[in-house]
Amino acid sequence: MRTKYYFLLLLLPLVLGSCTISRIYPQKYYNEHKALLHQTETLYGNTSHKKSFALGFTSLDFTSVSIELKTDTVRYIYDFNIGEARMNDTLSRFGYDSTSVQQVVVNMKALRSTWINTLDYYVDGRRGTVSFISIPLRQFSFFPLLQKRKYYVYTFYDRPQFYDEQDRLLDRRSSGRLRKINGQIFHRINDRVSYTISGKFR
Repeated sequence: MRTKYYFLLLLLPLVLGSCTISRIYPQKYYNEHKALLHQTETLYGNTSHKKSFALGFTSLDFTSVSIELKTDTVRYIYDFNIGEARMNDTLSRFGYDSTSVQQVVVNMKALRSTWINTLDYYVDGRRGTVSFISIPLRQFSFFPLLQKRKYYVYTFYDRPQFYDEQDRLLDRRSSGRLRKINGQIFHRINDRVSYTISGKFR
């Protein structure tokens, strides 16, 4: 019996370690995919600025996508299989640039990104925009059915942001107050890009 408990004690650090995600990995992923991340964010930003939309993959094999089309009064959500003609038909009917939206989908699939969206934010009454790109982690676990999926959530701001001495995103330089989004603290990658590790993709 003692041997059994001793084995479990030896196994415990491995189990706990498999659930711990180092802050090194979001930076590493960003460095490896920097060009495509920024290309996608720029293309999405330019396209959604004309007509707002959000986009997410709804299958783990990245074969089906959900598009949220936003108007002044109503939001429409459509699900499509990749490559089906009715996606372009729907986008064109609502006045979207279907070619650009399709390229965002292609880029997201290459990045294995599950969600992209943009929001407005305000600092001292000045409006800004921030785009979100979510990437699901490939995690190893001894108990995969019990493990909750985690995501790298990257934020791309339209202008440089402020950070504290621990590289945590601030609301503004003078306040020293952390800017939290959905209760999450974001960490610096550079002046315009930050990230968090979250149990939510949006």
